[in-house]
Amino acid sequence: MKDVAKQISRFTKKEIDYLFQTGKAIYKSKELVLLTAPCLLHFSRVLLITSRKVGNAPERNLLRRRGRAIFYEEQLFEQHKHCVIIFKPSAKNLSFDQLKEILVRSIEKSNKIYPPEGQLTSPLQSK
Repeated sequence: MKDVAKQISRFTKKEIDYLFQTGKAIYKSKELVLLTAPCLLHFSRVLLITSRKVGNAPERNLLRRRGRAIFYEEQLFEQHKHCVIIFKPSAKNLSFDQLKEILVRSIEKSNKIYPPEGQLTSPLQSK
C-alpha cells in the first residue's frame, strides 16, 4: 500500500501523452476538468495540473495535496482508471469536502458509463 502512495502521481512524458490521447472528459465545470483513461498498471494514478492562473505556489500546492489525499483516502486508485484533474482558477474556492464529493461522484459515475477494462497491456512499456 505504501508503494501505491509513493507512485500515485508519478508519470513519464510518454504516459502523459498517452493519457491525453486516450482520455475522456467525464466532468467539466468552472472549477475543474476531470479526464479518465484506461489503466496501464495494477493500480490507477492521478495527474494533477494547476497552471499559474490558479494562484500563487502555496494555493496550487494546496489543490494538488488535496487531490492526492482524496485519491488515496477514498481508494480511487482501485478503480482501474487513470485520472487527469485540470484545476481552473475558481477551484481555489472549493473546500476539501466539496472537492472530495465532485471527484468521488464523477469517478463512480464514469465507472457506470465506461466500465473498467481491467489491466491493459501498455503500448509504452518496453521489453
